Amino acid sequence: MSRDDFRILESLAEPNILKIQSPTIVAYNLDMTRPHVSNRLSEFTQHGLVEKIEDGRYRISERGRAYLDGELPIKELEGDNDK
Repeated sequence: MSRDDFRILESLAEPNILKIQSPTIVAYNLDMTRPHVSNRLSEFTQHGLVEKIEDGRYRISERGRAYLDGELPIKELEGDNDK
């Protein structure tokens, strides 16, 4: 997982920011492109790190919080590709 990936997940986990966010808002606040953030959020959804609430809206999942807290090893995410 790249530093940008970590920053995206952190932005969704930050309690002082909106709990449900769109790729556009995340991209704007992190100075990234919307397509990049959108692609990453789609992949995070496949790994269960974020939840898609409705079209274009996401929030971090408990699994995503566990990853940020160091409670979910990266090896567990790599194994998701086998499913």
